[in-house]
Amino acid sequence: MVGDERRYADVDDVTATRPAIPHQRGEARHEARHHVPGEPAPPRGGTVFRLALLASLAVLLGAPAGAIAYATARHEHSAIVSGQDLAGDESVQSGGRAGAKAGQPGTPDATANALTPNALPNTLDGRIRKALRDQAAALLGGDEDGFLRPVDPSADGLREDLARRFGSLRQLQVKLWQPRADGAAKTGPGGTATVTVRVKYCYVVTTCDPMELAADTRWKVTGEGVTLLEFGTSTELGPRPWEVSELRTAVGNRVVMATTARYASRLPAMLAAAEQAAELTDTFARWGPPPARYVVYLAGPDEWASWYGMRPEAWVIGFALPLTSSATEIVLNANRVDTKQTLDVLRHEFTHVVTLSGVEKAYEHTWWLVEGIAEYVRVKGSGKPFDQMGDVRAYLRGGRWKSEIALDDPPADASTADVSGRYGVAYLSLQHLADRYGEDKLLEFFDYAARQGISLDDSARKAFGTSWNDVADDCAHYVRARA
Repeated sequence: MVGDERRYADVDDVTATRPAIPHQRGEARHEARHHVPGEPAPPRGGTVFRLALLASLAVLLGAPAGAIAYATARHEHSAIVSGQDLAGDESVQSGGRAGAKAGQPGTPDATANALTPNALPNTLDGRIRKALRDQAAALLGGDEDGFLRPVDPSADGLREDLARRFGSLRQLQVKLWQPRADGAAKTGPGGTATVTVRVKYCYVVTTCDPMELAADTRWKVTGEGVTLLEFGTSTELGPRPWEVSELRTAVGNRVVMATTARYASRLPAMLAAAEQAAELTDTFARWGPPPARYVVYLAGPDEWASWYGMRPEAWVIGFALPLTSSATEIVLNANRVDTKQTLDVLRHEFTHVVTLSGVEKAYEHTWWLVEGIAEYVRVKGSGKPFDQMGDVRAYLRGGRWKSEIALDDPPADASTADVSGRYGVAYLSLQHLADRYGEDKLLEFFDYAARQGISLDDSARKAFGTSWNDVADDCAHYVRARA
């Protein structure tokens, strides 16, 4: 069964339950109102996050159980670009920096026109702006030498680090790269300056919902210009895979999948499964276009312990992190997810991507809807009966279910069987609603309750023409009859 232990909370609510998600380095749990290394820092000017949606998605693929962690964070720098370009040739690339040279350059306007736009060319900020602009053009044009040109000769290891990033980004077919200095550079000792650089980026097409990161940089300042001494990794949900690993990629019509050389042989088969999953989940993008490409990374043991600053528990097999309200990246554990499991896992995960796209607040008592819809789509795609009815029966007969339909996420001490049973109740409830009222009405109800935050009773009356109590009683009766 694919299911989710989903915990979510608005970080503006200090009473929010802390999520049972894989740990990020430097902190055991995310806490409301407190900045955690690897998470977006609170925006300046007194504004707060519009959303912090935190969840753990359990995936039971046979003993031992696994889980997928899901975390969303929207901050003031998030960007949404209208329009999606779904064209593109399917290809499997190989070979790090050498293979990267063959990529196609981005469009002329794919670099930012807003790189500290008011900085005069001969000022410190203007020189940094020009260096970032030239690097962006070199990256999009496949010019590795140009990309590395700003590196200062004294910067130990930086040239090799940026060369690896260049190769991995070219493997990912980067087509949009928009860096900008986040405020004015600050001068330091010894003729140096520091500034945080924010970058928006897209793979394969220029018209995606851009991912975004912020990285700290340090520059050497001389009379001739500026050169790079340091270019850090993302301070927000970092490091990103391409920042620290030399990647190989497989690019399809709907999915970009990347991993290290060790697992590159898996990419063709896993991409085929991912493309099949996307074909189904695209049809559930009812509230806007599906992503230009779903982005999936396959992590080996070393990467699993470092990418995105996560510290996954032993039972976690993958996690999905929306980097903006509409741009999500997914990571699978190469030691726990094989090619056969990829299709099932990604049907579930891609459903979250399309059904939660653009949602900026997590609402109470909708865990069962969010996870139930993902299970509904997964089971529908498999064409087989729901595969964890044994756990549902055990959960009901154990007396731990009190006939609630609007289940919240499982408690931290819940057993694997109980977690599976909760997901089963969520799935059976949504399947019953689809059978009774039709899939369109089910999705209308999901929209009202899970996406708009309308109360369950008002959502039920608007979508089904009856009260929530009647709907819940009907679903509970159905669950008990099936079990």
